[in-house]
Amino acid sequence: MSDSTTRPGVLVVDDDPQVRDLLGLALPRLGFTAWLAAGGEEALALFRRHREVISVALLDVRMSGLDGPATLRALRGVDPALRCCFMTGEARGRTEPGLLAVGAEAVLYKPFSLAELRQLLTAPG
Repeated sequence: MSDSTTRPGVLVVDDDPQVRDLLGLALPRLGFTAWLAAGGEEALALFRRHREVISVALLDVRMSGLDGPATLRALRGVDPALRCCFMTGEARGRTEPGLLAVGAEAVLYKPFSLAELRQLLTAPG
């Protein structure tokens, strides 16, 4: 992780270790600190400890345990103003309007480019 006092923090929640590893490497190169969690419960614990430096959450839609929407609800219970974006390779039964209605700013479809990610993360919240 990089210097969290000067870089905006991004909480990445994905049960795919390759996605976490890739974003863990890419986000610091884009100017962000990356906080990585394999699932919703781990994300909630990380967010409770580091919420003052995490400004946005990137949540996989489909995960075992707490899925993306359930994780977002739990995180918003700690901080109702937390920015969020869902990531998905296959939404299975979830629609983009439905995911946005849960409170996400956007839905990124895997595989997405780092340019798309940078644009989303630097957009005004």
